[in-house]
Amino acid sequence: MKLTVDLSALHRAVAPLGKVITNFSIQSNSSGWVDIGDHLKSGMILGKDIQLADIDGTSGILNYNGHQVMLYIPDQGTYITQVLADGKQKGAKRVHVAECKTIISMRERGRFNDRYDVINRIDGLFPVFGIDFHSQQEIKGDADLAVCQNCLSLLNHKDFPNLSWGDKTKFVNEFSYAKFFETYSSYFKFLPKSTVGFQSGGYTSDWPGISAKLRSELDYTCEQCGVNLTGNTKLLHVHHINGNKTDNCRENLRALCADCHKKQPHHGHLYVSNEDTLKINEYRREQQKFDVFNYDNVLECADTALEGLVSKCQSTRLTVPDLGIVINNGGKMISIDLCWPRRKVAVLINMASAADLKQLGWNVFSAFEALNNFYEFQVKVR
Repeated sequence: MKLTVDLSALHRAVAPLGKVITNFSIQSNSSGWVDIGDHLKSGMILGKDIQLADIDGTSGILNYNGHQVMLYIPDQGTYITQVLADGKQKGAKRVHVAECKTIISMRERGRFNDRYDVINRIDGLFPVFGIDFHSQQEIKGDADLAVCQNCLSLLNHKDFPNLSWGDKTKFVNEFSYAKFFETYSSYFKFLPKSTVGFQSGGYTSDWPGISAKLRSELDYTCEQCGVNLTGNTKLLHVHHINGNKTDNCRENLRALCADCHKKQPHHGHLYVSNEDTLKINEYRREQQKFDVFNYDNVLECADTALEGLVSKCQSTRLTVPDLGIVINNGGKMISIDLCWPRRKVAVLINMASAADLKQLGWNVFSAFEALNNFYEFQVKVR
């Protein structure tokens, strides 16, 4: 059945606000996470509900059917009472967020000695159980388990391997699983269910008009990086500086491109797709925003999923890479996340175009490949 939707009355109603009509896109999350989202949030048993072979760790981060996941041992044994009181104590099990040596060892053996659960709950609390030492009764509850330090080192997450012992302890104690998922969200098709739809809550009823009017007045230009998004206005957001979504005074509002917005404090958990980040960097390059460039600029503008690699390149004094490069392959445009054009070295988050680039003579790495084969990688770059 063909439906005709007439929005002319709506357009007339908002006309007094100025140029507020903008293009937008609608994405449905129902086809993916609705089937397994609830199960992943509460935990699924590895080897029973999900097989280890079905969890892809080739990008470093653990991926199950487009969902970012974590592995942990829920059975805390006789430490259960202490773990429920402090999940970060020495006797508690750790949470694996990447393809660290523990996961690799399980893959090589083809088995695992303990029950592991697969989960994507991001509030830092994990369902655990155990037998109380004194009463010999089973106890269940949610514990604030610590992240595996080997996983953080593998990803060079926030330069973790180079932190002092005290700073590492502090980092682990303050670690945010939600922020971690957000950092690497470009690798995944679906968000954890608890983050889907967060952007719609808490705003005032007149917020759409206020946001559209401000963006129009600023000619769809990011107030931080200066990129103009007239050609793709959905990529320009309006940020509440103090985090209060009901405070719409002009001094509390800042128009930001989606990439700059994602990197602000007080924005909740904001998902920006890899495609959108690539597009913003293409616009930045076209508009000469990268004419004077150093590693600080790269970290400000690159996809957050590349932070570990970029930091490693900076610490080893590799030549500053380029962003926003697009290669024309016989009319097919290939966007590159990070590259050294003179050396024809490219780093991709989505490896779908890797074969095409290789045919054009490029050396292509994923960020994880570059980190884990860094000597080979830097030889190609230098």
